[in-house]
Amino acid sequence: MSNERGSTYPIADRWAYLWLAIGTILSLVSSGRWAISLAAWLGPVFMIRFVRTQKVSRGFILAWLGTYAANVIAWWGMMPLPMGVSLAILAVSTFTIVGLSYLADRLLAPRLKGFAQTLAFPIALTAMDFVGATFSPVGSFGAQAYAQYGNLALMQLVSITGMWGVTFVVSWFASVANWVWECSFRWETIRRGAALYAGIMLLVMVYGSARLVFSPVQVGTVRVAGLTALDGNGWTTADREAFHRRATEMHERYFERTVPEARAGAEVVLWPETAGIGFESDEAALIARGKKLAAQEGIYLVMPLYTIYEDPSRLPENKLVVAGPAGEIVLEHIKYGAGLLEGIQPGDRVLRTYESPFGTLSGLICWDADFPSTVRQAGRNGTDILLVPSNDSREVDPMHTQMAVFRAIENGVSLVRQVSNGLSIATDPYGRVLAAMDHFTASKQVMVAQVPTHGVFTLYSVIGDLFGWLAVAAFSVIVVWQVIRGRSARRTTEPPTS
Repeated sequence: MSNERGSTYPIADRWAYLWLAIGTILSLVSSGRWAISLAAWLGPVFMIRFVRTQKVSRGFILAWLGTYAANVIAWWGMMPLPMGVSLAILAVSTFTIVGLSYLADRLLAPRLKGFAQTLAFPIALTAMDFVGATFSPVGSFGAQAYAQYGNLALMQLVSITGMWGVTFVVSWFASVANWVWECSFRWETIRRGAALYAGIMLLVMVYGSARLVFSPVQVGTVRVAGLTALDGNGWTTADREAFHRRATEMHERYFERTVPEARAGAEVVLWPETAGIGFESDEAALIARGKKLAAQEGIYLVMPLYTIYEDPSRLPENKLVVAGPAGEIVLEHIKYGAGLLEGIQPGDRVLRTYESPFGTLSGLICWDADFPSTVRQAGRNGTDILLVPSNDSREVDPMHTQMAVFRAIENGVSLVRQVSNGLSIATDPYGRVLAAMDHFTASKQVMVAQVPTHGVFTLYSVIGDLFGWLAVAAFSVIVVWQVIRGRSARRTTEPPTS
């Protein structure tokens, strides 16, 4: 097949398998434990080139296999799921999100005219990425935009489009680069298209930079202390007495270490996920002690509880309980993120709030923050500070915490994520880091931050994932249009019947 420039598909290129190799290597460092921002921009450039040099089926299969192999290595052991389940999820996600996006580009781009053909790949990838993150049982784990963590100016785009705008502009670069490549870099041919893409990227970066530079000065902050006392992993109830002793020791450590932080000026003290682990019979006493301590020190004590029920048919409950300075429970939340995969009773996915003297508080637990469409409630219900106790592992440190920062920017909220076995972080509503503490390197596992008490408005909190749905709609329209065109073309070329 040829297009209006005279390029014939598949393109003759003796270096085709070199591009496949380069694309695979760059895929290895585009996500997962070695995510490099630049690799996510460049990897698809070479994969698209390779697929366009091959027959449709061969190019698609080899590109998918290369991407899958790279992702298996990059994500090995990172998802807290059985290995067989993890491999299956990676196979499905790379096939549907990345593989089908390359296939869509190979089939659709040659049929589009001029610079418009550069839109096939980014629209397909954005649509697939959005659908995958929206309906996956593990949420947005592996979403393309997360590789851009650290580029704060670009990250501000999520305050309008969610992550899907970032996915689009990054993947669009790859198809623009291939369009330029196929035009043999002739300036008179590429100047308008190149100027259009460069202009849009300039607007994106100017918007992000201006949002950071001209953000209003915060008129109030609250001192928040997060502390991690003991490792929250590796628990077993096989020996009930040993389990109870270990849990009691951990609870004592948390209560003891909370007091000096409160007396040092902290008005909110946050423990990590599962800090209050215990049996159903222990829960009431633990909550009562937390309420008493909060009243004694005049603080808001954020206690994550992991309750194991005596009834073996009842799944454990992973929840967040916040005790206020008046000695009452002011906020509760039950973890919903991937609950059944973790073997816990999932919550109702409703984010509750509490109006404190220093802004509206809301809370999530760890994996909850990986579901952008649910966390959007924080932007709609006026949350100022989002508290996210978590329990990670060395394999996902610091990636899992960096993912949560996108939720802060999307919804214009300050984020405090206190983590055992991972990176703890506090950010302002623009994703700027206020404090951080890594469980594996900190000599004292305490994080203290002055957290802004006022959130900021974001368009994303109003329109939600509109950009993602528009990508799905645009991709559907292109596919249907091309199917209709193909049938019409076949009818006009068929010889008349006698």
